[in-house]
Amino acid sequence: MPADKNAIERAVLAMARDTELLEQVNAQPSRAPELLGIDREWAETILSGNRDRLRAIGLNDGLTILVSRWFNDDLGDAASHGGFIVDDTLPRADPDVPDGVVFAGGCSHVPDLLARPEIDPDDAVARLLDGYERLRRDLIAADPDIVLVTADCHFQSFETGHNVIGTGSGHTGSMEFFKRGDLDLSLTGMPDFAGELAAAVRAAGLEVEEAERVDLDHGLIVPLRLVLPRPDLPVIPIITQPHRSFSPFNARRFGAALRGVVTRSGLKVAFLATGGLSHWLDPGHFGGVDVEFDTYILKLLETGRGLDLCSLEPYPLLEHGQYEIQNWMIMLGLIGPGVHGTVYTYEPMQASGGGWTVVNMDLARARTETTVAVAAEQAS
Repeated sequence: MPADKNAIERAVLAMARDTELLEQVNAQPSRAPELLGIDREWAETILSGNRDRLRAIGLNDGLTILVSRWFNDDLGDAASHGGFIVDDTLPRADPDVPDGVVFAGGCSHVPDLLARPEIDPDDAVARLLDGYERLRRDLIAADPDIVLVTADCHFQSFETGHNVIGTGSGHTGSMEFFKRGDLDLSLTGMPDFAGELAAAVRAAGLEVEEAERVDLDHGLIVPLRLVLPRPDLPVIPIITQPHRSFSPFNARRFGAALRGVVTRSGLKVAFLATGGLSHWLDPGHFGGVDVEFDTYILKLLETGRGLDLCSLEPYPLLEHGQYEIQNWMIMLGLIGPGVHGTVYTYEPMQASGGGWTVVNMDLARARTETTVAVAAEQAS
């Protein structure tokens, strides 16, 4: 039976507020489903103090700690270990990809891949580059009129701490900070369309900064040098600033706010998300790779549940080195729920400092599933 997150949350809160109900459930656990208004499986999850599973459906940590430390008097919180699971009992929404979106995918933007690939194992570098080449072929096949690409801010200072949309007619930069000024890039913008995107974000009640100048660094140079089909293809950079603000759900809302503009534009729009997965820049953590959590993220993408990431609290994402996932969340917000990802490669590389990946989102499959769902609904 699919999990009803709201019903489960109400059940936890009811036990927390009503001591007599808590005592009754503990005294008669067989009656827990009846008393709490949820199915047996989830009643047993609560009674066992399984915070990991409750966390996986989006309950916040303040709620989940009640089931262990308070309901079960487990002062050591021993029933849970902080793992994340992909729960297939959760209902998966039917896909709803906006018209006009012809490509969506994500890849890492590790500077060493171009600046000094020799620091990582040759076979891993080869597999990673092969993944980028496959993604480049996907972009060529999609034949977009414009590419929207997200990256996080590394060196440039903007006027605000908001997400930034590049509205200039062109953007340039190089990897001079990595002693490779020869690795440069010049992009053509699309100012009018970029301005419409920014206006849509504001209309959705979100803050956004328009910047005529976006200095390109490795965040855009690495992926675009590897996957951009042709140098004159217009690109609009969208820059997140996770060091100033980090909100998974607002990243999703930001992407969703772009849907109407993309559909009305009549353009064939591609969206490339860049960054991570595992990646720490803070002292003492660089070079660490959290393969377990990276695998959890990739499993969510593969099973069409990527938007579940946006229901997590910021802390676990930041703790696991996933601050760049906000770039991916904007892409996921744009394409909507239920889109399966195909993982072309995942390489944990400690020397270059992270868990690097390349993923293509299967829009064709999503649209086929939508057609089937609509036909089934009309036939019923």
